[in-house]
Amino acid sequence: MKNFKINTKQFFGAALIWLLCTLNLNACNFFYGGNPGSSYNEMFDAMWNDYNQTYALFEVRNVDWEEQYKLHKPNIKESMTDKEFFEECADMLYTLKDSHVYIKTPFGSMNSGEDVLPPDAFSLNEVCAQYIDQPKKCGNNIITYGRLKTDSSVGYIHIASFSSGQTGINQNQNWAADIDIALEALKDTRCMILDVRGNRGGLTGNVSRISGRFCAQNKVYAISRTKSGSGKDDFDSGVELEIKKNGSWQYTKPILFLTNAQTMSAGEEFSMAMTTQPHVIQIGNHTCGVFSLALERCLSNGWRYSVSVQRVTDPEGNTPEGTGIVPSAENLILNVTAQDDLQMKRALEIVQGL
Repeated sequence: MKNFKINTKQFFGAALIWLLCTLNLNACNFFYGGNPGSSYNEMFDAMWNDYNQTYALFEVRNVDWEEQYKLHKPNIKESMTDKEFFEECADMLYTLKDSHVYIKTPFGSMNSGEDVLPPDAFSLNEVCAQYIDQPKKCGNNIITYGRLKTDSSVGYIHIASFSSGQTGINQNQNWAADIDIALEALKDTRCMILDVRGNRGGLTGNVSRISGRFCAQNKVYAISRTKSGSGKDDFDSGVELEIKKNGSWQYTKPILFLTNAQTMSAGEEFSMAMTTQPHVIQIGNHTCGVFSLALERCLSNGWRYSVSVQRVTDPEGNTPEGTGIVPSAENLILNVTAQDDLQMKRALEIVQGL
């Protein structure tokens, strides 16, 4: 999961928000909340109102937020313990089933989506041990690549994340350029298994840099709209996300593209981009279904929580939020154990027919 993801476009958006906050107190209150009191009732109301004004996905997630207030507010008592207060807030947020929504406290945490996410077993070590001949790494060890033990004409690349180390003003994300190292080493292969299982996200800039090396057709794959006001329909005009060719050449031979339920956030943006390409076949489980930027807030007692403030759709207006990017029925596979990798086995079946 991109616990707090800032990509290039979003960074400048955050900078604009900061500028607005310095010039306009109301803007600051909208984006970052006001200065609520420290009683349980005040903190509950502050958090509920924050979501009410800035959360972008109530309709997508099919949650009646006012009804949630009516259900949970009567249970907030000043005589309750911190743990009881946490549990009541958590029960309310669990209705969103959003892996970008969490609460973090000194004694524990909750995640609205991940805590109830069904297991989808995957082990890169198992894949390498069973299938890959002398696997190598590059890109700060984020990229693993090699050839199949049984067929050296088939390449394999696993991308573990779309960020490395710290992000923000002082970020250094030059590692993504190392995709060129892997592709040059596998340039002569007849097809590729491209694996993003377990990729929990990162930066959109890295998605663009890497996906462009596999691009056969430049194509807009998503539109991201950010909440711009407190009304339920207050969104900006949106930013188009596009997969574009980059590099001196592109790998456009057949690609077997592996995803699972732990492919999240920027990993899902990458999945959206890749599955627009005619030479790509998605295999495995659906991705997690979380695409929004998550802004982190702080209650007056120091607890941190996050709010999803974007709505991402495909160019036709359909949102994969909550459902993820889903393979065709014949390639939709859940892994029960990492040792018996049914998703990888399905990819190998298709490779044999290419």
